[in-house]
Amino acid sequence: MTARPAAPGRRRLGRVRGSIALAALAVAAVAAVAAGCGSGGSLRRSDAAKLFTEDCGMCHSLTGRQSPRQQGGDLLAVHMTRAEMLEFVREMPVPHRLSAAQQETVADYVRAVEARAR
Repeated sequence: MTARPAAPGRRRLGRVRGSIALAALAVAAVAAVAAGCGSGGSLRRSDAAKLFTEDCGMCHSLTGRQSPRQQGGDLLAVHMTRAEMLEFVREMPVPHRLSAAQQETVADYVRAVEARAR
């Protein structure tokens, strides 16, 4: 007994189902990347100072004083918008890549310390 070829409508339906599955997989992958899966996840505010110290503190400070030992300088008087600060954080070379949540945590922390210093 030989297998009959699938009717043209069935082949199209199979391709549509495959396309839908592929699209769903792509959406899931984008959502996982946007959520920062596998890179530390979201952080509590209490971790912000530690994150800044470990990943930014080699080059930057938030003391209000410049130091020749920190090539990036002090950030206390920078006063960037949140969007500018996020871009700044994304461009900085850090020991390990920060997730989107970690980048936002650092940016918000720097801006909060600046606001308290005013």
